[in-house]
Amino acid sequence: MDSYDKVLEIVGDISANTIAPNAEGVDAEGPKLENGRVYYADGTQKNLDAIVQAGLMGITLPRKYDGLNFPIVPYIMAADIVSRADAGFVNIWGLQDCAETIHEFADEEQQAKYLPRISKGETAAMDLTEPDAGSDLQAVQLKATLIDGQWYLNGVKRFITNGDGHISLVLARSEEGTSDGRGLSMFIYDKNSNAVTVRRIEHKLGIIGSPTCELVFKNAPVELVGQRKLGLIKYVMALMNGARLGIAAQSVGIAEAAYREALAYAQERKQFEVPLPGSLLYLK
Repeated sequence: MDSYDKVLEIVGDISANTIAPNAEGVDAEGPKLENGRVYYADGTQKNLDAIVQAGLMGITLPRKYDGLNFPIVPYIMAADIVSRADAGFVNIWGLQDCAETIHEFADEEQQAKYLPRISKGETAAMDLTEPDAGSDLQAVQLKATLIDGQWYLNGVKRFITNGDGHISLVLARSEEGTSDGRGLSMFIYDKNSNAVTVRRIEHKLGIIGSPTCELVFKNAPVELVGQRKLGLIKYVMALMNGARLGIAAQSVGIAEAAYREALAYAQERKQFEVPLPGSLLYLK
């Protein structure tokens, strides 16, 4: 418990003194797209550097993968705090959830290869959605082809949060002739392969610092996670169950930040040079 408290204090310090002050500038600047690659806003990169330096990536991963070996509860508490400072940044930092899926379902060689990289600060992405497959992920058509023992992906993904992350979990159709979830498998894509291009960054009304990308896969080499055909019905379901906790924490953080902004405004607001006690009563 003492370790959890100390880490949450560090999260609070970074959120208050680095992430929150950078939030407005990040929203104004936003990420950039150059030559098919995403570059974060300056404030986003500073946030990430501070978080990595504090050892706050791979919070729930075992120590053998350079993680903190924490349970999920203090991690979700940390996500709440970070969300209060900048809801857009938590979309990048919180994708370390992908490491949980790799830890649970990938083989030992894959775990040893990818998990320490996330703990050391590399970012992740989950590449699920496509132009015709949003909520209905059974409709995913990104094609996975096995050639001489190596899997390759071809097709398009859209609305992918932090789509140019270093390590991506990708849902793709591995079974030719199928049209439902039983034909889908999950793969790991390593950005170092340089076989996926970011076609565009979506324009959004909020969480602007988090790049939402359209991706083009061209013979992208990938590694199969677990067994074929279980990509959606087992692995993505587990991934999304964890992600829902993070999004819930993000929602609480945004609500808390909004409440504090409203309360501060009500306390200083005057009408006809008179404070508004009714507003204060309501907010308290």
